[in-house]
Amino acid sequence: MKGHSDSDAEHLADYINQWREYGDTVLNYIRKDPSFNAHSGLSMKYDLISDSIRTELLGMTGNCTLSDVAYVKLHTSLYKDNKELGSLKENALKFFATLDKSPVYELEVHRALANYSKFLLSTKSHGIKSRKELMAFLHEEDRHFRTFLAHIDECSSIGMTEITNHTADICSAIYKSASRNKLPASETLVLMSMRTDRRLILNAQVCRDALKRGKIKDAIQANAYLWMILQPYLSMDALAIAMLTPEQAQLMTDIAKDYPAIITRLEGKHLVNKEVSNRIPAQLMRLYISTL
Repeated sequence: MKGHSDSDAEHLADYINQWREYGDTVLNYIRKDPSFNAHSGLSMKYDLISDSIRTELLGMTGNCTLSDVAYVKLHTSLYKDNKELGSLKENALKFFATLDKSPVYELEVHRALANYSKFLLSTKSHGIKSRKELMAFLHEEDRHFRTFLAHIDECSSIGMTEITNHTADICSAIYKSASRNKLPASETLVLMSMRTDRRLILNAQVCRDALKRGKIKDAIQANAYLWMILQPYLSMDALAIAMLTPEQAQLMTDIAKDYPAIITRLEGKHLVNKEVSNRIPAQLMRLYISTL
């Protein structure tokens, strides 16, 4: 690794995977001593080497593109070969494949958002007490969310705080119920991860398409849409990445490829700072490596 001030995404992903593989081998050996006393020197050396490797990896991120970020995250998930999660994901795919069959609500934007908020408030008040109720919530919430996306160009001046807060409260309650085994823990974790993936990718796709069409009013909207485009590359952890469908992973790759042209187009309209925007992918890569 030393001497490589820059590296392509494939090499970077390979280095990360090798680091984890060798690191796991050493950690498994160290953990054979429950008190960690016998291997305290080895533990210290392991930490020093890990810090050194992380520093070397960070030094390779200077010219990273968003495509590099997508490739590295898609190829370094800790859970990509987890058989239990893979089986649960396969079962969940059948459910998520049905969601687009339910059409969005044909409503004016204010009515659509009011209905969305009312649905969330009702769900929060009632609670989600079973797997059946969880699936029903995910189905109906997705329909409201897609209705919101259909009106996204009209929502910049409309407050979304109520919807955001209700959603956060419901998700928190779902995870709490799963942790107490009131909902099937592993399945709930997979379903909620796939829900988040779907929302992030759909949102990024809609914003990407709007920016490519030039449907932007001002710099505030342009930067808001760029921020939503970047969310999958910023927010998705290793589990979320492993739960992506092949189609979603491809969209994540395609949106990343479109990023440079979108930035160039927006700069031509004096809506963004190209230099600043083009530095963001390297910052995202550094953030990701820092968490490893």
